[in-house]
Amino acid sequence: MKALKMILVSGLAVSMLAGCGKQQTPNATVTPAATAATAANPVTINYYNWATGPSIEQINQIIGNFEKKNPNIHVANVQLVNNGNTLDFYKKLDLMAASGESIDVTDFSNVDFVTERAARGVLEPLDEYLKKDNINADNTYFMTPKYDGKVFGLENSSQLWLVAINKDALDAAKLPVPTWGWTWDDFRDYAKKMTKGSGDTKQYGAFFHTWGEYANMTAYTELPNPYLKKDQTPVFGDESFKNFFNLRRAMEKDDQSVKLYSDIIGGKLRYDSEFLGGKAAMIPTANFVLNLIKDTTKFPHTFKTVFAPMPVSSKNVEVGTSNLGGGFVSVGKSSKYKKESYEFAKYLTQQLDLIRDLPGLKDVDKDKVLKALVGDKTDLIDVNSLSATLFDKRIKSVYDPSYSTSYSSQLKPVLENGLSTFLLDNLTPEAAQKKMIEDANKIIQQNKK
Repeated sequence: MKALKMILVSGLAVSMLAGCGKQQTPNATVTPAATAATAANPVTINYYNWATGPSIEQINQIIGNFEKKNPNIHVANVQLVNNGNTLDFYKKLDLMAASGESIDVTDFSNVDFVTERAARGVLEPLDEYLKKDNINADNTYFMTPKYDGKVFGLENSSQLWLVAINKDALDAAKLPVPTWGWTWDDFRDYAKKMTKGSGDTKQYGAFFHTWGEYANMTAYTELPNPYLKKDQTPVFGDESFKNFFNLRRAMEKDDQSVKLYSDIIGGKLRYDSEFLGGKAAMIPTANFVLNLIKDTTKFPHTFKTVFAPMPVSSKNVEVGTSNLGGGFVSVGKSSKYKKESYEFAKYLTQQLDLIRDLPGLKDVDKDKVLKALVGDKTDLIDVNSLSATLFDKRIKSVYDPSYSTSYSSQLKPVLENGLSTFLLDNLTPEAAQKKMIEDANKIIQQNKK
């Protein structure tokens, strides 16, 4: 294992989705002496996040509701960055940890980012707090970040991957809305049938973005870990990588139903503008796309979006298997008020007074959540297909927290680069996989020193 300082400051090449009152100046900290909290003498804890715009006020409202119920705890909402950039956020958070600053409650945008910092000793295990509250995290939340068998985070929001489809394009191709159990071969067929036009006005049947999830979507939906085997060796030799790489090439070259990867990279194309701009008929994405669909100021469009579950590799895959990501909150090991910080983290993940995203809770009022997520945009969002996709009782993640390491985020670029070299350099799948395994082994060995 690397020296602590190097571990804390390294491994910052992270890129994921982001998501957030009483707003303080970035880097502000409040560290009064640890004393017993009472309503007359409340303690102050800091909640670190990367919120911007309306999200700050929404969290202010949640904090206000919490403080009414817990007058002995005051929560300061601290935006470590003011640009919403999670890469910058994690850099600052890790520097705080390396310098010994107190961290009370902090947001994370991906389960790997939680377990990495748990492995570094930055976070407080929550098992004893949960036990006292008689909470089984695995039964309560869709995903629970664990390291060495201990819980280090609670799921604040769930990100279920799905396929968003332009209903106009679907109807024009006379295709039904896909349901649970459709395969990637079906996806390819749908994309071919929804591709129309040519040149600048061409509408492609589908769009694949550049994030690692798009390089092998099967690895995220059907493998316990998309980067590693149980023995901590690379999983990149798995047959699913060959199959998905070949699918990507066939859709580009043979079907011409997706844009060339080189054009996507060269044009710095965005998944949201490609889909909502009508340039692609469908896109694998997650439920965060709902907020983008509703933002008709930024993405003016009139077509309705319908939703389908993620495709599976074959008809033999268990129905309900999907890629379930999410946002998480954790308590810092350095916090002087761990119990109070846990109470706020628990409240954040379980309150439904202000629904900002799909909750991480398994048991929620479906209609209440749908109403909050869709709002008055039923002309743009098909509620029936959305409900069938988000709330099927069979939904489960195959993610296994026991595979977690302190360097998981360093392996995601290996997958991204593997697909890139496969498509751009016209490699065979086997050659791309060999290179990925070699690159991953270098990272693994470096982290064993």
